[in-house]
Amino acid sequence: MCCQQCMKLEQLIEFIEENCKGIPKGVIFDCDGVLVDSVEANMAFYNAIRKKLGLPELNAEQREYCQMSTAAQALEHITPEPLREQMHIAVREISYARDIEPMIQASENLVPLLKALSGKFLLGIHTNRTGPIDYMLERLEMGGYFDPIMTVRYCEPKPSPDGAVKILSKWGLEPHQVLFIGDSSMDMQTARAAKIPFLSYRNDSIIDYGTCCDFALLEKALLSFIEE
Repeated sequence: MCCQQCMKLEQLIEFIEENCKGIPKGVIFDCDGVLVDSVEANMAFYNAIRKKLGLPELNAEQREYCQMSTAAQALEHITPEPLREQMHIAVREISYARDIEPMIQASENLVPLLKALSGKFLLGIHTNRTGPIDYMLERLEMGGYFDPIMTVRYCEPKPSPDGAVKILSKWGLEPHQVLFIGDSSMDMQTARAAKIPFLSYRNDSIIDYGTCCDFALLEKALLSFIEE
């Protein structure tokens, strides 16, 4: 999939060099929509809840909100207040691990990117997921690449910069030395609040200079900075 404003290799290298003031040392990834292709899996979960409550499937506005928010925020947003108690019962009746997670797959060319960057760049995750994601990462051959993994267990949810700032602190890096890759306006707000250069992934509606649509292209761009 390619966006209208998809950057070419030369544009991507120029963007990284200009915004990171030279060679970047770390990359922060959003999870859903960036590391993993999880949109339809997550929507299946929320629609299953709504079906149990006798509600229609999510509309476009609700889908967008659910993809950017924490699970708790999303469930509250899509459930009318009189049905909240029934909603909690419905959530307990659905097994996310059994019924939903097998639908989630790694984004295209992502695993080769991680293998190429490992040991050369610091890699971290900043996600609005609540629970641990280690099992999912292991299943998708992404285990062991990321440190730290910031979920809302350890920081305020995006768009607060709290998680991004904590990653910078752990790495001992300045904001300009890191690249934040996300696919939503919430990711962009988070990065900007933390003063970290932001790269849009497959979403040309949230940025005016272009977006990256191919992790193989990003691999070439980042590795160009460390070639002898």
